[in-house]
Amino acid sequence: MPEAEQASGKKLMLFKQKSLQDITAQPLGPPWTIIVVDDDRQVHILTEEVLKNFIFEGRPIQLFSGFSGQDAQKLLQAHPDAAVILLDVVMETNHAGLEVVKFIRGELENKRLRILLRTGQAGQFPEEKIFEEYDINHFLEKTDLTSRRLKMTIKVALRSYRDISELDQARRREVGLRQAADAASQSKTNFLHMMSHELRTPLQGAKGPFEEFKLQFHLFSGMKKLKTLIAAVDDAELQRRLSSAVAEINAEVESIAAQGLKSVRHLLGLIEDILDFARIEAGKLTLSVAPCAVQSIVSDVVDIVRPLVERKKLLLETHLQQDITVLADAKRLKQILLNLMGNAIKFTAQGSVSLTVTRDGDLAVFVVMDTGEGIPMDKLEVIFNAFEQADNSTTRQSDGTGLGLPITRELIRKHGGDIHVKSTPGQGSIFDFSLPLATPSRHV
Repeated sequence: MPEAEQASGKKLMLFKQKSLQDITAQPLGPPWTIIVVDDDRQVHILTEEVLKNFIFEGRPIQLFSGFSGQDAQKLLQAHPDAAVILLDVVMETNHAGLEVVKFIRGELENKRLRILLRTGQAGQFPEEKIFEEYDINHFLEKTDLTSRRLKMTIKVALRSYRDISELDQARRREVGLRQAADAASQSKTNFLHMMSHELRTPLQGAKGPFEEFKLQFHLFSGMKKLKTLIAAVDDAELQRRLSSAVAEINAEVESIAAQGLKSVRHLLGLIEDILDFARIEAGKLTLSVAPCAVQSIVSDVVDIVRPLVERKKLLLETHLQQDITVLADAKRLKQILLNLMGNAIKFTAQGSVSLTVTRDGDLAVFVVMDTGEGIPMDKLEVIFNAFEQADNSTTRQSDGTGLGLPITRELIRKHGGDIHVKSTPGQGSIFDFSLPLATPSRHV
């Protein structure tokens, strides 16, 4: 087709005539939306002719025509899913097309649409400058366009639009999944809080009577009357036998109450673990960090675990350097040590359990060591997963929720440290972590 020029001096596109093959295959999907904006009707006619029967990836195209920047804005708002816009620069004003580009990327915030600028006055709009100042995807001179080049340019633009759209969809799916996961996590946290509260209240109510039976059963008014009646019996042998029977009753009640109290305390401990885990997951677990003496905390921990050690006939050892003060939440540090010492005792059938605290530079290093059953190499990380234990079988010997070590690790990390474990099956395990020493240069 020969070059054509209007009275206005604007050049039309030049297309080399090529025969179009009939396309018999049925399109596989919805059409691609392409917007053509140019104030020259001949350009629309030529574009429609060239792109007739055009198919990309099994989808045809649907052209929408506009003749001004205002037309372009209306079409863009009517077709937000448009893939490509072929946009003239000079229309009702010398910069009408460039204003449309600003409208697309600015007001509409549309980053997916591929913008192909076409101009018959290239010298007036240097390509490099246009690319620097405007977010376009291609700059085309009408005089250089052939049928083949236009089709290839459209294909490249559609492929780019397809890839960006797929990324956007993936991003939206990811956001949706994250929101769903956050909602599920919040629902779980709310459920845990609600159930923990509902369970803790009656358990606290049961704890009192068990404590009274264990510690004060002999002071109950009925027991006092019974002892008074026995004391009034004249037969000494009968009196002795009755007193012995009362003592047996008292011991049995205290034993049963002690077992009940132990179960209640165990359940309350599990509930506290669940609440701590819920707080950690919700990011609401806070620390009250202050200088605290390690020796005092270790002494409290040893007093609590000593009966467990004596019951299993284990050796309990502690090795502390003098006057170690750390920056920590005293309550949480005590919880950390109780978890680690409790675990060591639980999984040690014979031998010893030890706690060592030493200075290492500006850190205090805590080491809990046992001679227990040990942990297989492939389970060293699993034990820090919530609700999991090294032995998750139904025949395992130890009880618990599997929350102790996960909570312990999170508490240590909240203090700015981390926990490490070494273990040899059949020989024992070593857990160690560090906390910062409280020095004059450190401020809470």
